Amino acid sequence: MEIAVDGWRASVADWSAVRNVPVAELPALSAEQREVAKKLGVAEQDYARSALAGERTREALLGKTERFARLLEQRVRVLDPNAKVARVMLRTFEHRFDVEIESDGRTIPLRIEESLVDDFYDSGSLDADERLGRILDRAVRVVRQ
Repeated sequence: MEIAVDGWRASVADWSAVRNVPVAELPALSAEQREVAKKLGVAEQDYARSALAGERTREALLGKTERFARLLEQRVRVLDPNAKVARVMLRTFEHRFDVEIESDGRTIPLRIEESLVDDFYDSGSLDADERLGRILDRAVRVVRQ
């Protein structure tokens, strides 16, 4: 199964978390990054903090995507033992997951709102659980038709 994150983002909390990181612990900038920082008029230290915040966020987003992919795989198998989740990609700027389910030589693309996944995991929302179940059930039924 392919699992990926397209793009990145950083929240205020992400920026705050790296604000006090000692300079010695900041990532070294490449020559290209130093050039970009210079063109933008940003101090190299601040640019390095930005890169660190982005990297930490990207790792968290990848972890969320992996966790969601495992959940999808479990649920899809229950609905159709021949089906498998081939791809899960978090599109950060669109705030959605693009999912591909394969069964019997067919591929069904799905788009699942990131907010639905957040509601499912963050609050244990029964509504989110039911909505996700309906989405997957319909997708698997389409494969069988």
